[in-house]
Amino acid sequence: MSPPITPPITILRLATLVFATTSLALINADLPDGFGPNLDSARENGPQIFNALHNAMREFGSALHHNGMSLFPAVIPEGVLLYHGTDTKEVPKGFEWLAFEIEHAESFARCRGPPRKNVGGDQSQSSLGFATYPPIPPPGKGRRPRCPPDSPAGHLHIYQASRPLNILYIDGMAAGKTVMGTVDTQDILLSANRSRSSFNDWARADNLCALARNWKIDGFIRMEPGFEVIYCDFTDGLRLLSANQRPATDEPGDLDNMQISMFEWARAASQRYQGIGSSRVILDYSSMISAFFYPINLTNPDPKRPDLPRLTQASDAEMSVVREQVGESVLRSVSSRKAPVDWQGVTDMIVTRYAKRLPFIAQTDSIDIIRNEINGLLNIFIDYAETDASFLAARQRCAQFYLQPVHARTLQDELLHAAIESTTTAICSALFKTREIIVEDTDVDEQLAVGAARQIIHDLLEVLRWSEWKECGPCQADELCFIAMWPFGNVEDHYNPSCLNYSAVVGRRDYWQQRPPPLCFNEQPCQKYDDMRNEEL
Repeated sequence: MSPPITPPITILRLATLVFATTSLALINADLPDGFGPNLDSARENGPQIFNALHNAMREFGSALHHNGMSLFPAVIPEGVLLYHGTDTKEVPKGFEWLAFEIEHAESFARCRGPPRKNVGGDQSQSSLGFATYPPIPPPGKGRRPRCPPDSPAGHLHIYQASRPLNILYIDGMAAGKTVMGTVDTQDILLSANRSRSSFNDWARADNLCALARNWKIDGFIRMEPGFEVIYCDFTDGLRLLSANQRPATDEPGDLDNMQISMFEWARAASQRYQGIGSSRVILDYSSMISAFFYPINLTNPDPKRPDLPRLTQASDAEMSVVREQVGESVLRSVSSRKAPVDWQGVTDMIVTRYAKRLPFIAQTDSIDIIRNEINGLLNIFIDYAETDASFLAARQRCAQFYLQPVHARTLQDELLHAAIESTTTAICSALFKTREIIVEDTDVDEQLAVGAARQIIHDLLEVLRWSEWKECGPCQADELCFIAMWPFGNVEDHYNPSCLNYSAVVGRRDYWQQRPPPLCFNEQPCQKYDDMRNEEL
């Protein structure tokens, strides 16, 4: 494999690196020498960083790579509509949850059990938080349970951003309350809490909003089936457009079939598989902070899931450094307002170039097809007048091709450049190695050459792990391409998403290893979960 190509360091970029390194040196006094974000870590974790960029604010890829390790300062532009489902017409006091999709919020716009105390002082229940998750009916029992007598009716609030909202996006499926690592970045990294129950989302949000006040941001974006915002102060930055009461369970307007309601919620999420749409969230890729930038042990202690990174092996000192860097990056992003480099656009160009062709090569038995595909991919980089037998210059042009339009301005840009270049170097090295076998060796045994070429590309696919290779293709009108999205989904839905209809979707949830708590309809079970939460607080 050719060594990674390091772009020329301009005076401005060198100054950025020197400043960042000096700042880190002060923070890292109690850590091993050299701890901090570095190009070696970015190159080593290149495919993971590539996927974090490519999947950011995209439901499908984020569900597949659900243990996110990266954070992005972001802005929700003025005018964007957001939705809040609850049991009251009143605007929340303090923090609460907002959804980007109507169906997401509608699932919470219903009656509740008895109110319980909020750590922030508000006596209303969380609409998207602990112990209020919509019940998932068993197959064949899709009717919604009736509300208790005299319970508050549900309301759907519609809010509009009255100014640009400063947000921190936590990638992966950070709203998935699992024991699998989906909340690692929130609990271990941001909150320095290694013992909190994954279901204690109220205390988690309270901790995050304390950080938000320090960092002068409005909240945090996370993902479950749909993207949501933990919004820290509903009186600042939001304009209430309406707070309409939902129909009672005996009224004809009621969405009383929960199977269909849950299916439509999942369908709404699936419509954001490839992005949140309409520029509703603008990510500052140039201020991204990722655990993959650092020499941190991200090994999963579960040997059965080496594909899922965890922060459980990282030290508190390491997490303190990264948390400090997140805060600095957020403050810089909020104050600078400079247009970030569109690194996701760079990954999109690379993926669209190779995503269909690589599996085609890995699956075919025809040496002619492989030869044509390889030549079609690589000829643009080759000057056949050159006498370099090893094609070193062509390999460098291949690795650098889609990076040529971008110009780094921050340390994070330098790290992302190195990570993407590491990924394209792996792609180009595999393709040129295949070319040696298929194109250059004219006397090769065709069967052996095809087998060797397919293995090279198969190994590359295992390294890249692009979400495009799990997509279903078009589904029927009564189906959606279903991937496991907490709390929905079986094991096969994670590894092999498929087109499913509403009756098949509901009740599938064994992938996530633990069940959401039941919705409280009477005093006894509600008190049980209140006691659990109070002990944790």
